Amino acid sequence: MTQVQCSVDTCSYNKDHNCYMNPIKVGGKGAPDENDTCCGSFLSQRGYSNLAEYTSSRGAADTVACDVNSCKFNNNCRCQKDAIEVNGTRDTIYYTETNCGSYENVN
Repeated sequence: MTQVQCSVDTCSYNKDHNCYMNPIKVGGKGAPDENDTCCGSFLSQRGYSNLAEYTSSRGAADTVACDVNSCKFNNNCRCQKDAIEVNGTRDTIYYTETNCGSYENVN
């Protein structure tokens, strides 16, 4: 189980810096560094309101589907790290403006 902390305040699934989308998807297949990864599950509150209000009753995210082949924590498209952090700016609107702050290159 992977705990997901989220610093993207504009994400619909963010509640008190915890992610309430389960599972989340981290993208960036051949990413050479964390800036080329993204949270593929990000949905902006501008278009989707506060979905965590409805999904938090199911519990915080504990599964991360990961297609970042270059990350050392990716094992068979699942993140094996105990906890990850999803980052973005205060004004994040698009999923491409997010990244996995826990990414570490396998090399």
